[in-house]
Amino acid sequence: MEINPIKNFLENLLKISGFRDSFLEINEDFSEKLIKINIRTEDSGILIGKGGENLKAFEMILNLVSKKLIKGFDWYIVLDVNSYRTIYEEKLREFARELAHKVSVSKKPLELPPMNPKDRRIIHLEIALRSDVKTESIGEGEKRHIVIKPVE
Repeated sequence: MEINPIKNFLENLLKISGFRDSFLEINEDFSEKLIKINIRTEDSGILIGKGGENLKAFEMILNLVSKKLIKGFDWYIVLDVNSYRTIYEEKLREFARELAHKVSVSKKPLELPPMNPKDRRIIHLEIALRSDVKTESIGEGEKRHIVIKPVE
């Protein structure tokens, strides 16, 4: 996959946005048609934003522009800053393992607070690795959350 137009666009976008001292680490996953770009920068807090909102916005822009830059582009780009998302996702998986253990021992269901779809997916996938507990999403919209239940 020729991603130089995407790389150049992102580097220019970062410079225009004031992130001049940044370095891109790019990994391509051909089986999933996924490009992971980790931006190394000292200004990570501003680039990430509260709850990752700025990072999500940059990622959305990059995915939209990539389809315009490269004809027939059907890959998905995941943007990270100083491995923020990678670290966050690992903490979420660890949280899921701890809660699954708690439910397994207590044999009582446990309701988690509402989460966004990506976070729920990580929890579901982590707990699916176990045979003693299961997950279910309940609720609508912003109130949608996971219940971890013991397997009977």
